[in-house]
Amino acid sequence: MVSTGSNVNWPPIEGIISDLDGVVYRGSTAMADAIEAFTRWQKAGLPFCFVTNNSTHTPEDVVRKLRGFGLSIAPSEVVTSAITAAELIRANYPQLTRIYVIGAPSLVTAMRDVGLEVTDRTPEAVVMGLDRDITHEKMRIAVEAILNGAVFIGTNPDLLLPTASGFEPGAGATIAAVAAATQVQPSIAGKPQVPMIETALSRLGTKRASTIMIGDQVPTDIQAGKRAGLATVLVTTGVPMRQDPLLMAPDFIVSSLREIEVRAARAAQARQRRA
Repeated sequence: MVSTGSNVNWPPIEGIISDLDGVVYRGSTAMADAIEAFTRWQKAGLPFCFVTNNSTHTPEDVVRKLRGFGLSIAPSEVVTSAITAAELIRANYPQLTRIYVIGAPSLVTAMRDVGLEVTDRTPEAVVMGLDRDITHEKMRIAVEAILNGAVFIGTNPDLLLPTASGFEPGAGATIAAVAAATQVQPSIAGKPQVPMIETALSRLGTKRASTIMIGDQVPTDIQAGKRAGLATVLVTTGVPMRQDPLLMAPDFIVSSLREIEVRAARAAQARQRRA
């Protein structure tokens, strides 16, 4: 049964993995409750790691953005779908070298950082992320490459992204268009798949049973956390929740991160283990 409200019997929490968009900020606007909560957890020594399906930002971009909101973190505390997509190609398709990218400069950089050539000439793989300058020609090149046998990888399936004023189409919307045209389903690097969650867990060094996953989207954040074996917390500050009986429900639902209770003693224990 999903637990809601303020009178929740929270499990021991010794580590936190959290989404960013719709949880910590919305567009360029910080969510004050979230910044306050993470600042409090940081002071208590509770380790956390952010995992974002947004491939348009590097970890350094996220660090600068959060610093502007008053929360100081290290790049190692951020795992992006761009980095995860590059790692996926290197791990699962080590023979591939030529990649066609539809996405932001950060996605191109992530590919090049692992030694891949970004090109539109006979690419062996197509990687798609959020591209706010998407064109018909870019999609044509991707479709042609995939129909000729190129591996198809998407950073994430998010159809909607929260903004300061509402919502905008996410990477999943254009990825779905190319998938429909080619009749080829992409491998997804980000949530709801678990690679980013596993990377975050390894960076935290906390036990799976005492680490929670926080997110604002059931189809991506909550499914990734559940698949990774974590307790999941849905915060209702982002994309509106849609009922889907085929999806695993979150363990907890909160309207503010202030509702999540972490005992100081637990945080201290987590800090001592990392020392």
